[in-house]
Amino acid sequence: MLPALIQTGFLSVEGRAFAECAACPVCGGPVSGYDSKERKFATIREGDAAHEIMVTVRRFRCRLCGRVSPARAPFYPGTRLGSPVVDLCVVLSQTMTPGKAATFMESLGIVVDRGTVRNLSSRDIGMIPTTELFGFELPRSVLSLSMVAFRDL
Repeated sequence: MLPALIQTGFLSVEGRAFAECAACPVCGGPVSGYDSKERKFATIREGDAAHEIMVTVRRFRCRLCGRVSPARAPFYPGTRLGSPVVDLCVVLSQTMTPGKAATFMESLGIVVDRGTVRNLSSRDIGMIPTTELFGFELPRSVLSLSMVAFRDL
């Protein structure tokens, strides 16, 4: 049941567009649209095939300082996966080795190799709120995706 719950949550963000940026995060100046980029949010296993979940993130250019900044999106700076995936890697690696965490995530249907788990778990991203579910500490960001998915049904 847990794998279905988590995969449904990840699938709920597929194809979503993140396009909100009220002001330049650097200088506070007005922004105008620049372009959009597709970013990989997660990779999930569906049967024997891996399926990449992609989202679109709009970028904006500041009219004062000229800096290009992305819209608010569920990604940590400098990471290539969505923040719920990063949160899951970090939380699981607190109680498991990177290899076991990657294997556990594979059993949930999320494809992340142990090297990526190791690299992400070494980042200082602050405290991640967790909730115990089915005997495992899971990040609330992952569970909230699942709640959004069921609300949208």
